[in-house]
Amino acid sequence: MAVKTPNYYVIIRNYLLPKAISLRFYVALVLSLILIGAPSVYSSTQNTWQQTYDILRAQNTRTAFDYLVKQVKITQPSAKRVYIGATLTRTALALKQEATLNTLIEYDNSEYDVILQHLVMALISAHNNEYEQTMLAFKQAITRAYTIEDPALTATVELFYINAKITLANYIQLDHHIQEVERYANVLEKPFWGLNALQNAKALNANFLGDHALAIEMYQKVIANSKYEGNKAPYYNNLALTYLEIGNYNDATKYLEKALMLRKAQKNQFKVALAMLNLGIVANKAGNYDLSLQWLDKAYQYYVQFDNPYRQAYALVQKAKVYTNTAKTKLATQALELALSKISMSNNINLITDIRLQAAENMRALGQIEKAVQQATQAKDLSQNVSDKTHLIQSLELLSDLYAQQSNFEQAYTLQKQLIAEKEQFNSQRAMQAMIALESELEVTAQQLENIRLEKHNNLQLDQISQLEERQQFQAIIILFSLLLLFISLRGYSKHKYRAQHDNLTGALNRSAFLSVVSRTNLPAIGKQHCLVLFDLDHFKQVNDVYGHPTGDRALKQTAMLAKEFFGSNALLSRFGGEEFMLFLPNLARSSCVDIIEQFRVQLSNTPIETESGEEINITASFSSYYYQNSPQSLDKIYSKLDVALYQAKKSGRNRVVCAL
Repeated sequence: MAVKTPNYYVIIRNYLLPKAISLRFYVALVLSLILIGAPSVYSSTQNTWQQTYDILRAQNTRTAFDYLVKQVKITQPSAKRVYIGATLTRTALALKQEATLNTLIEYDNSEYDVILQHLVMALISAHNNEYEQTMLAFKQAITRAYTIEDPALTATVELFYINAKITLANYIQLDHHIQEVERYANVLEKPFWGLNALQNAKALNANFLGDHALAIEMYQKVIANSKYEGNKAPYYNNLALTYLEIGNYNDATKYLEKALMLRKAQKNQFKVALAMLNLGIVANKAGNYDLSLQWLDKAYQYYVQFDNPYRQAYALVQKAKVYTNTAKTKLATQALELALSKISMSNNINLITDIRLQAAENMRALGQIEKAVQQATQAKDLSQNVSDKTHLIQSLELLSDLYAQQSNFEQAYTLQKQLIAEKEQFNSQRAMQAMIALESELEVTAQQLENIRLEKHNNLQLDQISQLEERQQFQAIIILFSLLLLFISLRGYSKHKYRAQHDNLTGALNRSAFLSVVSRTNLPAIGKQHCLVLFDLDHFKQVNDVYGHPTGDRALKQTAMLAKEFFGSNALLSRFGGEEFMLFLPNLARSSCVDIIEQFRVQLSNTPIETESGEEINITASFSSYYYQNSPQSLDKIYSKLDVALYQAKKSGRNRVVCAL
């Protein structure tokens, strides 16, 4: 579910990274359910307890949990105890033992234990998808950590913060926090971070930015560096989701099955459910709908046992997508309604908006356009209330298409203008966010900023030179990204102009665009004549009723494709509505007018269409034509004549051409 960053961003990033301050432009998500493995803090070569924990974690999650309980009790307040306590919290959540944490971890009044308390609260909130509570608790933990001159502590809190952000699908400034972890780890006297923890976070960030090749390479290194097979499970899961992102469903399935096998062996039921949920998503993408429903049903039952309403709702939304893909729209609607009943409006606005958008798509598939408009409008209102630009843009795009489908072109045009304005504003906001430092994310305290300045006081002259270079590079970056945003905006405008003029299903011109072009066409060449052809697929309602709407959609798309290929680029094709099409054939020789339309009628009737079940059927169409050499009468009058002639063709037995008078 990650949204890719365009490849031209990666080019700019690779060019400027050696000198410039790292900036990022992020789009909100996808990999919204990834839970990366517990970070491997303190090099195992230096810490006997870490070696023991790695062995136990690879074999059985419950045994590792019991070991962590003992370690947190015997470890004095320190960065190490903070790490062990946070790791214990994540393990307790996986085993549904969070209620025991208050008795398992005994806090004293030290600053380290106060930070640990905030960290425990933040991890529990992230597990429950409580975004605001998570950010507040982490803000308190990080602010306190920066006031203590202990790089190990700061790096520990930052790394768990990275894990929580990924859990909540929040990749904003993730690379900045990764750099903070590296900066503090590098000043430690002894090796502090295990290689895999940071590499895994970097790989997730690379995947989010669209650099999938780099992400796959990083995951493979992490897997190779993992000494125990059982500890590879989270990396198999994340590698599989990267393959899913690029459409490699076979490898995605292979690595998810590996992760599932390891999680079952460890008896980590929460991660078992996650692997099953991801297997269901991959199977749906691959078109294995029955298998997808089996996996999603199993994951849903696990989340019922864990009493996790958010994950239950998410599983139901995935099931609704499968039902929509298999034209089981009633079941899709029921799944969406049940998902809505599972979650609250306050903490799950994004998921609710997703549900509304999916419901709108479902209603459109049912042909209930008015209900689809209602659902899409609710999604638009929800996203506006919380300033969710990503969902707002999706809602406006869908509403514009729905109103165009209702022939309400004025409202569709109004929404298109709003859509363009929202995209321009969104791009502008992203440019501003890219220049905001750590203050915008956590409102860093003055004490933290002072600590950072004190670290550089021995080399003030060099710092001033560096600042001058950074300002110059900042200006270059701003100019480059401004040009990039302008390019993106222009491309977006062209795309939406095209969508406003074309039918979404067939790619043919819509009615208003077709009439506008034809009305401005010059007179035919001497000895030539223009021709307007109206044709309608015969017994189309029966095709939908007997073989299903997907087969009907396939018939419409194949008809449009045949017409474009047969008549060539000089002709104009329009879908006038439903199964009715109109052609404009310019500058035809008088002797070939009737013949060319008759030839197309024969080719259309002889071209088979494959149904959803694999059966081949043939479909015919009835045609009416009108020829003219001089400036045409009102196009509305011509259409009336064509409509009368088309009625005569239908009445005369269909599958024929009738010339309008």
